[in-house]
Amino acid sequence: MFKMRIAFEKKGETSYISHLDLMKTFQRSFCRARLPVKYSEGFNPHICMSILSPLPTGFRSEYELCDVELTTDGMPDNAAEILQEALPSGIVIKDVYEPASKAADMAASVYELITEGGDAEKIANAFLDPLMTVKKSKRGERTVDVRDYVIAVSFEARGDHTACFCTLKMGEDQINPSHIVKALRERGLIPEDGAFVCTRTAILDKNNELFK
Repeated sequence: MFKMRIAFEKKGETSYISHLDLMKTFQRSFCRARLPVKYSEGFNPHICMSILSPLPTGFRSEYELCDVELTTDGMPDNAAEILQEALPSGIVIKDVYEPASKAADMAASVYELITEGGDAEKIANAFLDPLMTVKKSKRGERTVDVRDYVIAVSFEARGDHTACFCTLKMGEDQINPSHIVKALRERGLIPEDGAFVCTRTAILDKNNELFK
């Protein structure tokens, strides 16, 4: 048996594919590419695969990961090229390889967040004090300081928009950039009805290196 990790990009219209539909897209593409995927046992067998740290619907990604188990002892020839031909446009394979790390070793996500309006200097100054917002989860709602989840953050003015570059902690208790947007809106630092575009650019391991 062999586990193959797929690094891919998801941009444009494909960023609006839900997590479940993304899973189905890869499952069908594995079949079209005739990859020797492993199936689970039981009454309703399914392909043994997972999307690592799936993104919310609407988030773009320059670095997303999918693990799939194969019945072979090694990587199939031209696996990346064969799979790319089977995938829809908008999902681009960057690399395929044998995983070097376990999912538990993922430590941080790096994002580029572009918001309408806002003053980059004022927003940066807001991070000098507690920046509170309500975080919802399966356990209920609680008020959190978004700074507790931020490893690094910087801001840049881009005409009528503000660019935020942030590295956020990963784990059981985590936030995504939409919580930052929510906190900034509540402080009146960006328009309440302003659009934003979020792109994950990397996943880092515990050594602050690209997770692979």
